[in-house]
Amino acid sequence: MSLPASRFDPDQMFAEVRALVATVRQPQLRELLLGLLDDPEIGPAFRAAPAAKGIHHPFEGGLCEHTLSVLQLGWRICDQYPQLDRDLVTAGCLLHDLGKTRELATAEAGDGFEYTEEGRLVGHLVIATQWIHERTARIAGFPRELQWHLVHLVAAHHGKLEYGSPKEPVTLEAMVVHAADELDSRVSSFGLLFEQAEGAWTDRRNIYGRRLFRGPSWNGEPIEPDVRHFEGPGIYRSTRSLRSPGSSDSPGSPDSAPNLQTPRNLR
Repeated sequence: MSLPASRFDPDQMFAEVRALVATVRQPQLRELLLGLLDDPEIGPAFRAAPAAKGIHHPFEGGLCEHTLSVLQLGWRICDQYPQLDRDLVTAGCLLHDLGKTRELATAEAGDGFEYTEEGRLVGHLVIATQWIHERTARIAGFPRELQWHLVHLVAAHHGKLEYGSPKEPVTLEAMVVHAADELDSRVSSFGLLFEQAEGAWTDRRNIYGRRLFRGPSWNGEPIEPDVRHFEGPGIYRSTRSLRSPGSSDSPGSPDSAPNLQTPRNLR
């Protein structure tokens, strides 16, 4: 029995993921991330694995599709907020679910996916943090502080302790990785429930415990193709032309950060 698969080509998705990762500027971090993608066991498994057993992207190539989408979201968020470290966001988006390559496997009956013994005992967060510790120890000069931040990105990506994260996000980059992961997984999850719905609303018996509006739109008409997209820099990267005469920096805005012009040590 053949399993459902992503509608996108896994090799092309992998190439796009790798291309984004290859832009990382911190050399030891780039070596770590590319080493994981190019690993003869992890790389092929990453192309084939699902992102989850059933909640979101539960199909072959689902992990690669989800990771690429989260990376693209993360980069768009970095475009909007210049105070973010794009290297760290890129790393977190790649690493956050990478351990699922060993957490999930095809079921014995061949009709779906199931947790491996390692997945049940250890889980993908711990698997990924183990890889970080093991592999950074083999990279000469890998900054200890950078390792801490990478572990935090993985450990905090579920967002809350009750959702399985041993740490909640305490850095901007960890918050962004969590938010991008949450958005992409929820859109996929809603879509799966929409496919099962017989009318404009889903059944209440789902993981959210409520009926979801399937649409197709607020007026019942199909949504027309939309070619609009945002162009140019966001407000925090644009010139000061939007500011009122004589205005000062808003509290919490990127320009008000005292060390905004000082490059981070880890970049």
